[in-house]
Amino acid sequence: MKANACRWGILVLLLACSSNAWGLQPETSTNAAGVIKFPTALDQIETHAFHGSLEIFDIGDPDLRGENFRYGLQIGNFQLLTDLHFQTEPEEDFDFGEVRAKLRILPLDEFGTDIAVGILGRFVEKNEERKRIDDREASLFTVVTVQLLPIEDAGPLVLNFYLDNLFLNIGFKIGLYQFISIVGEADYLHSNTAARERSFGRLGLEIEGEQNFYFQLYFSDRNDNFVAQVGTAF
Repeated sequence: MKANACRWGILVLLLACSSNAWGLQPETSTNAAGVIKFPTALDQIETHAFHGSLEIFDIGDPDLRGENFRYGLQIGNFQLLTDLHFQTEPEEDFDFGEVRAKLRILPLDEFGTDIAVGILGRFVEKNEERKRIDDREASLFTVVTVQLLPIEDAGPLVLNFYLDNLFLNIGFKIGLYQFISIVGEADYLHSNTAARERSFGRLGLEIEGEQNFYFQLYFSDRNDNFVAQVGTAF
C-alpha cells in the first residue's frame, strides 16, 4: 500500500488530543455540518447550503475536474443531503450519488458531543455500474461529533466519527487562528468490492469567509492531487 501522510497525520492528532478538556460551545461556522466529504452530527447554520469540489490536475494548463457537488437542506434538527460524486481519472465520468436524511437526536452539551442517525440511498447512472456501490443501494448511518480543546488558548478541535454500510470515516477540524482551520479525514471502505481502493485520506486548510462562505484547499491521496472546495449557505 502506498504511503499515506494524510492518515498518519490524523492518527497522531487524535492520539495527542485524546486526554484534553471537554465542553466547548457548538461550532457555528458555515461548514459546521461537514468536515470535508462526510457530514458531522451538527446542524447547518442556514436553511440551504451548497458546495462544489474541483480536483486540480494541472494548475498551469489549467486542468480542473469536478469531483463532488452537494446540496443540504436544514429544517430544525433534520438535514437532507444530496451528493453527486464524479470520477476524475482516468476519465471524467459520473461515479455515484447519495441522498442522506439525518436527524440530530442527542446533544450532550456537558461533554461537547452530538449524535445523529439517518438513512441514505445510493444510485448510479446505469444498472451495470452497480458494482461502484457494491450493490448496496441503502443504508442506515450514524455520526458522533465531539468538540475538544487540545491546547490552552487554541481553537476547538472537532472530532467526527461516521459509519454506514460502505464507509467508516474519522475526521477532524482544528482552529488555528480565527477564520483558519486545519481539516482532515481518513476513510475506510469496508465492503466486498474489488473495484475500489479500500482507504483514502485528505488533509488541508479551511478558510471561513464573511457572508456564510468557506473555502478549503486539501491534498487527497485518491489521485495524489490537491482539491479546492467552495461552499456557501443562506
